[in-house]
Amino acid sequence: MSEEESGSGGKKAVDEVEVTSEEVLSMFKRRGLFDNTRKDLFNEFTSSESYNALLEAIEEQIKSDSAATSLAARSRGKAAALLEGSVTRSEAFSNVNKYVDDRVSTNNEELNERLEKLVTEIYTALVESKSGSNGDASGAKTTSTEIKEEKELK
Repeated sequence: MSEEESGSGGKKAVDEVEVTSEEVLSMFKRRGLFDNTRKDLFNEFTSSESYNALLEAIEEQIKSDSAATSLAARSRGKAAALLEGSVTRSEAFSNVNKYVDDRVSTNNEELNERLEKLVTEIYTALVESKSGSNGDASGAKTTSTEIKEEKELK
């Protein structure tokens, strides 16, 4: 270990730095990565066949459900509840559940890789920030700079 890493200059050795899962999660949320991932998944869903089938099922249900149509004139809330129950029991809804399970499950390799990459970037930036290292990767430098700025704001 060099002198610079061991303490003269105020830097800690990278292997001495501790980063907790709470810190990584907090940074993940603060950077809006949870919301961005959720929006990406929703956009993928809205362009899927499952989404189109669900819309068609809802439209069919509205046209065919005379009770909901007559209730709609009197009480939108009751009509909405009846339609929700009908759609929930429909095949289209179970197809949507299957689609969501396939895309958001822990078995989805693409989603796992995307999340792993984001978490690794955050972890690296936190380690660099705590150790006082500037890092070599430009992405890590930016993230590390963001972390330092957030600390200064507190």
